[in-house]
This record gives sequence, C-alpha cells and structure tokens, in this order.
Amino acid sequence: MITHSLSMLAVAVSVAVSATSVQAAEQAPAAKADKNIEQISVLGSRVANRTATESTSPVDLIDADDLNKGGFTELGQSLQATAPSFNFSRTQVSDGSDLFRPATLRGLQPDQTLVLINGKRRHNQSIFGLNGTVGAGAAGTDMNAIPLTALKGVEVLRDGAAAQYGSDAIAGVINLSLNDSTGVTTGYVQAGSTGEGDGDTISMGLNRGFDLGDEGGFINFSLEYRDADGTNRAQRDTGGSVDVPAGTLSDEVRWGQGNADSEFTSVFYNMALPFGETELYSFGGYSNRTALGNGFYRNFDQAAKNVVQVYGDGFLPRIDNEAEDISFSIGLRGELNPDWSYDVSAVYGENSYDFTSKNTLNASYAAEYVASNPDASDADIAANAGPNGGYSGGFRFDQTTVNADLNGIVDIGRSEPLYVSVGVEYRKENYEIVPGEEASYACGLANSDTSFPAVNDSSVFAECGFQAYNGLRPEASNKESRHSYAFYVNAETLITDAWQVSTALRYEDFSDAGDDIIGKLATRYEITDDFAVRGAISSGFRAPSLQQSAYTAYTTNLGAGGVLLQSFTATAGSDFPSALGVDSLGLESSENLSAGFVYNVTSDLSLTVDFYHVEIKDRITLGSLMSADDVAFSAEAVAALNATGAQQANYFSNSVDSTTKGVDIIASYRTDLYDGNFSATFAGNINETEIDDVNAPEGIPESIALDDLQRSFLTDGQPGERATLTFEYDRGDFNSMLRFNYYGETDVKYFGNDHIGLPDELSPTGEFKDTSTVESAVLVDVNMGYQLTDELMLSAGIDNIFDVTPDELGEDEALDFITNKAFKYPVRALPYGFDGMTYYAKLSFSF
Repeated sequence: MITHSLSMLAVAVSVAVSATSVQAAEQAPAAKADKNIEQISVLGSRVANRTATESTSPVDLIDADDLNKGGFTELGQSLQATAPSFNFSRTQVSDGSDLFRPATLRGLQPDQTLVLINGKRRHNQSIFGLNGTVGAGAAGTDMNAIPLTALKGVEVLRDGAAAQYGSDAIAGVINLSLNDSTGVTTGYVQAGSTGEGDGDTISMGLNRGFDLGDEGGFINFSLEYRDADGTNRAQRDTGGSVDVPAGTLSDEVRWGQGNADSEFTSVFYNMALPFGETELYSFGGYSNRTALGNGFYRNFDQAAKNVVQVYGDGFLPRIDNEAEDISFSIGLRGELNPDWSYDVSAVYGENSYDFTSKNTLNASYAAEYVASNPDASDADIAANAGPNGGYSGGFRFDQTTVNADLNGIVDIGRSEPLYVSVGVEYRKENYEIVPGEEASYACGLANSDTSFPAVNDSSVFAECGFQAYNGLRPEASNKESRHSYAFYVNAETLITDAWQVSTALRYEDFSDAGDDIIGKLATRYEITDDFAVRGAISSGFRAPSLQQSAYTAYTTNLGAGGVLLQSFTATAGSDFPSALGVDSLGLESSENLSAGFVYNVTSDLSLTVDFYHVEIKDRITLGSLMSADDVAFSAEAVAALNATGAQQANYFSNSVDSTTKGVDIIASYRTDLYDGNFSATFAGNINETEIDDVNAPEGIPESIALDDLQRSFLTDGQPGERATLTFEYDRGDFNSMLRFNYYGETDVKYFGNDHIGLPDELSPTGEFKDTSTVESAVLVDVNMGYQLTDELMLSAGIDNIFDVTPDELGEDEALDFITNKAFKYPVRALPYGFDGMTYYAKLSFSF
C-alpha cells in the first residue's frame, strides 16, 4: 500500500512528517513594487524564504490587481478567469444554486479542495448542490461570501496536500490573503449590464487600513456592496392557459432561465498587533446575500400542482434564498528563540442558508377544502387555497478550529539545517436542518397523513407542500455534531545546493468516521540555474462531512417522462439505504502522484508544466433518485421508500473508485515595448476523470450504487480542457488587457433523453438527443484603464465581447419539449453560462 510506504519513508527522511498545516506558517509579505520580483509563497513549504518557483509543488500566485481586472465582482468568477484548473460551473433551476456555485480544482469535487484565509482553515457552507448538478452532494466553501476588496492576493496549490494541510485537500489548497495595507483609502464604484439590456449591476467597495502602535501593528477594514438585477433567457412557451389552447405561443415570457435578482453586503477586517517578541493577530468578516430564483413553471393544467381558481394561467414559483456567513479568528505567534517560533490560534466560522417560497401554493389546501365543501364556488376555493408563500426551511453549519504549531530548524551537522514544523489541531463541527412553516410541507390545512383529490382533476391527488421548494418537514429536521483532532509533522531540507526534499506525516481522527495516517514526499532538483524538475507522491483522505452524513430532506425533482415528483434524501444508515446494503459512510482515501518542471527559458520567458494522477477510493456520491420500480428487486427497499411518503428517494454512499489525471501548463512572457510594459500569459489545463470501480454491496446492481446520470457528471460534467491567453500592456497612465478564455465541451445525461425517457415519436425530428451538451467555446474579454489623476482611475471593458452562448436547444432535445419551448439553452454543466456579452465601467480611487 502506498499509504504505508509513504509513512515509513517520511519517518525515515526526517523525524516526522505530517501535514504542515498552513496554519503554522509565518506569512511573508508578497513583493509589491514589481511583479517581476518572485513572490513569497505561503503554501507548499515551511521555509519562510521559499518563492513559488522554488516550491516542490505547483503554486499559482494571483495578486489583487489581477483579480480585479475583467469586470468580475465575485471571487469565484475572477479565479475561473485567471486559474484554468479552477472551475466555477453555473447551474440553473436547482435549489440554492442562485446563491452558490460549485468551486472545484482539477475536475474533482468542491469538498476535495481546502480553502484557507491567512493560512487558517475556512469553514464550509451549510448546503450543497442537489441531484443533477456538478458537485452534487459536496458542501464546499462558498467562495462568493468573501469580498474581493478584502484580498491582497490568492495562492492556489495544485497538488494533493491532505498530509500537509488536513482532510479535504485531495485536489489542492486555495489560500486567501487579506489586505494588510495602512494609511491609504482605496475603493471603487462599478456599474454594468448585459448585451440583452438586463442584469443591471452596481457594486462598490471600500478599504482602509490604520497603524496600531509603533511596532508595525495594523488594522484593515473592507466594505463591499453589490446589487444585481436578474437576467432571463427564457422564451415564450406553448403550455397554454384556461383561455389559450396548449400549443399556442404565450403572449409573454412566463418561465425563468437566468441569474436571480441578488444583493450582497459584507464587512471584513484584518489585524496584527506586535508587542515585544509576540504578535496578537485577528481577522474575520460578515456577509449577507439574497437571491430571488425561479423554479419550473407550473402549467395551468397540472392539476396535482396547480389550482386554476388561483393561477388560471399557471404560475412561476419563486425561491427567495438568503445566505449569512460569519467568521472570526484570533491567535498569538512569536519567537521562542532565534531558531524556533510558535503560533496558537482559534478560528470560528458559521454559515446559514434559508429558503422562503414566493408566488407558489400548496395544492392540497384547496383540495382538502373542496373535499369538505364539494359545492364551493371558484371564489370560495381561491379564498381557501392557503398562503401563496412562506418560510420553507434552512440549514446551519458552524466550525471551531484550534491549532498549536511550532516551527524551527534542527542542526543536522550540514550546511543546510532541517526545517521542521510540528503541530496539533482540534476541530468541532455542528450541523442543523431547520424545518419550514407548516404550510410549506403540510398535506392540507389539517396536515393529515394523506392528500386529497386535486381540485381540477379528481383522478389525481393534489401534491402536499409548496411548489418549487417543498418545505423541510419536522421529521426531517436534524442536529448533529462531531469533533476531530490531528497531529502533524513536516520536515524539509536541501540534500545538496540543487536538491530539495520535503516530507509530511499526519494522523487525524474523526469521532464519527474513524482515523487515518497519511504522508507526502516531495522533491525538487535544479539541473541548471534555469531548469528544475519537481515531483511528489502522497496519500490523503477525506472524512464524510456532516452535511453528507446528517442530511435529509423532501424536495421536488424531475422524474421519468418529464414529470415533477416528490423526492426524499435519506440519511446514512436509515431504512432505505440500509435495505440496499449501505449502513454508514466511511473515509475517502486518495493516492496522488505529480511530476513537472520549471524552465526559465530567458530572463523574460518562463514555462512550468506539471502532470498529475489522482486515485480516489470509496469516493462519496449522492446517488440518483430511485422509484419503487427501480428497487423492485428488494421488497425491503420498496417498503422503506413507501414509508417516506415520497415517490422517489436517494442517499449518500462510498460508491466510486476513480482516477483523475491531467496536466497544467503555464507560460509567461514579459518585456519592455514602446516605452511600456508588455506581458503575455498562457495557462492551460487538460483533465480527465475515469470510473475505475463501482462499490455496489453484494446483491445490489451497480446501477443502484452509481447510475449513468451521476457517472456523467463525474466524468463529463466539467470541461476536460481549459485555457486562458492573456495579453497586458501598460504605458504611462494607460493600461489594457485582452484575454481569451477557452472552455472544453461538457456532456451530461441530466435533462437529456437518457434522463427524461420520452418516446421518440414525440420529437418533431423523430428522435430525441440522448444527452445534454454544452459545446466548447472561446470567450474574449477586453479591459482598458486610464489614470485620470493620482487618486482616480477610470476603466471600462466588455466580457465575452462576441456574445458567445451555448447552442440553442433544438426540437430534438428533451428539455425543449418538457419546457414547452420556454428554455433557450441547457441548464446543467454550464462552465461559462448563457448570459452572453456583459459590459461595465469602473471608477477606482486611492488617497
């Protein structure tokens, strides 16, 4: 086993070794004056003077100026435009997706990338993408909860780093460094819109730092606000109404396909206060976001879902999403002696998501009323149809992390000492599901065990609960807690002036999922002053999150034939998964190999190439929804499903062994040109994920453990190729940027006919397409800026200047059919969205 071999080798190379958590690293400031000066990297090494190109693993250094070019106001979008191995897929009409998007590295899951702020572990979000999305079932870090104004820079470690930084770092680590400037006020005001004339956005930010004391102390504050109108790329539909026969185009656009109306407010701070040989530091922030999203339109004649006495033309249910995020960190670091330093810290983070349904109804309320009052008038039915909205429930997650670290050098009788870091970590996590108000989930006003015949068609039963976001029931509410502790050691030295070796070893124990020992061995060798090779071999693991092990909810999802069905997600170990051989969730384990080189071709041109190979065993997935027919081979499973009251159900399991392999290529060129500075940067990623094995319990078909829908998201839901080519030119007061963004094709079965299963004779072309495809594309962004005065800069730009969107849906696509031609584009696995061209103007100030 590679895990055992690594552990033994790590112990042999040094005393130790287990994950040097960035938490223990002393941060060295990045070079600010000249981008040509190599920047100090916090990630990947414990040695304070290591630069990114000297690291044994690939590290991207992205400063705040680069993040703010291109008109993007969200951190996730900015990272996607600058780091091609980072994906930030868009998803539409999927609960919660109007506020968060899955952030991934190297095509893996959102919860397989660890995010840090100032080298300290950031908490995860309380909610995850549900069935039919990239990153389904993975509660990663909410990247858009962090304002760009607060950042000094971002480091992206593209290598397996669980042994260095802890569970979740299978794909890599993203470290967000907060602004530490003082004595200057900076900020901006930006306004923009789309080429279609919708999506008007205004955002503004402010940052100011103050000196504290006479020994270099500081406190820095950031404020940011964004307000964005929604976009809609839906079209008129042919669903009909009580006055218009089905098949006739509606007079107006009734469906919604686009970004939600949204608002974002945040405040962050960063502080350090030295006294003597010790420094007290603290940082944290608060953010609040709201977004008013859409569900699927409920046609007037869907009697189980609609009451025509209330909505004669049908209705578009809306979901009001609200996310609140709080974080606070405090620590003490200093020198024990000239060779050793310490860092003791505590970090608290809290994330909540709440859902309020609007423009909706609970069809069972009117159905119960009519069952008791069969001669009721239309006016009476409408008056007794219950509320048209209300609180549908929410999720809470909080995390407390405590670290104590020592960093120092050990004289081993050579010119280069052994750099050692040791530490311990304790983490406590809490998760809660908050039920909605009774009308959001109830079966009739009396909330009985069964529903009633629909008001407008007694041959079907009226559905219980609000449409679009069926409320979280009290029986599905849940509170769970757990804790973990870890011990880790890291050692690094130069064997010769040209050969660097580092090792890491970590032991971590989770109260609910077990323990593991993991290790890493990395090396870098300078063949010449300009050419070096590097590589690493590591093991890792990820414990199932509380969001996975404790989640349960009733939702509404699309079933076979394009019909919306009530669905249930069962907790691990409950009756339904147990009947199918899944009694609990275990650890994911990984083995990571990487190799590459750094080549300074000339003083102006550099090239890095890094290959990677990641094998993950017992990968946790959220299975697809299964009906009683799907599990008919097990009478016990059918009975367990029926007991939930839902028509289909799913659950989490350690269902997959997979291999992800690829290559990252970065080439950078800088030179003087016509009294100005010219640079060109190419960054590309090629990535492929394959399913090695499906871990189906004995007697359970593989298609139950992992069906084709989930398989397609894992292997083809994210672009297999990504690249950016950026040209920048600065001269005097003028600066400009031209960026080409390439996105490879995505192709998933969700919302294709492999998912919907429509008879081909319903297609005007005689056959429906099997899958949902988003074609490869090149998007071009242009930005220009001019320094008006010493204090003011004006910039303007156009993103996606050629208005590139995915190919429009054709008559042979199932999504076109089931939305009555309302949806113009695919709605899943969209790496670049479908809003098309956007433009903006920005006024920045500094004084």
